[in-house]
Amino acid sequence: MPVADYHEQFAAVYDLFYGARDIGGDVRLATELLDLRAGDPPSHHVLDFGCGTGSHVLAFGAMGIRATGIDRSPAMIVRARCKSAPAAAAPVAFVEGGPREWDAALNGERYNGVVSFFNVLNCMESPAAMVDALKTLAKRLMNGGRLLVDVWNGAAVYSDDPRPTVRDFVVTGEPDRKVTRITVPVIDRVRQCCRLQYRVVDVDRRNGRFTEHESVHDVRFLTPVQYRHIFELAGLAVLNEFPKGRPGVPITEADWYISYLLSGAT
Repeated sequence: MPVADYHEQFAAVYDLFYGARDIGGDVRLATELLDLRAGDPPSHHVLDFGCGTGSHVLAFGAMGIRATGIDRSPAMIVRARCKSAPAAAAPVAFVEGGPREWDAALNGERYNGVVSFFNVLNCMESPAAMVDALKTLAKRLMNGGRLLVDVWNGAAVYSDDPRPTVRDFVVTGEPDRKVTRITVPVIDRVRQCCRLQYRVVDVDRRNGRFTEHESVHDVRFLTPVQYRHIFELAGLAVLNEFPKGRPGVPITEADWYISYLLSGAT
């Protein structure tokens, strides 16, 4: 079976796989930490870096905060635009662009805050690429603007290796359809990289339809000390560091996901 591009194949099932995520909670916390304010007309503008199918962007818009999402995957951006809600309290927009196009794609726009959920930085091909991405995002901040980024905790990976998993998902409104995701992680401790091998099987018993695809996704994991060094190289200062969704709580090796609140270094 051919291995397909992860981002393009997952666009169709992205919302199914992550439907249980507390999008509203993510956005409320980000709004508080980034000191974003809703208005009429909207006075603050936030950038979602690696927006996927746009759920967080739409949630910001529903709160009255203007939001723009950027993602390297054309298929994700198509899905995001199809989901755009005309009743949003503030304008939202979606931009396609990979690392080489970010500056041009954002057209010189500056933002009151930048968010990056779903460990987007860990998908970069190297620590140097992480630094370059952070420098680009820092340039897009207005004076006093902040970044909130989620990352994978390498200390947790070293403490407890990820294991193969099999998960079944039922599609809302289609009780005869079931999507199964098989994930097999392969850890490379020397390169600090986890290769996630996926097989997705989509069965629709009512129509007798069966589709299957495989894809591979590399996730680079760093330790908190290394993340701090990456941020320093990018000219950013760490304002807060905490297990995802729990400001004020110390990080341990049991916490798989870390959030960092960052500002331009003074």
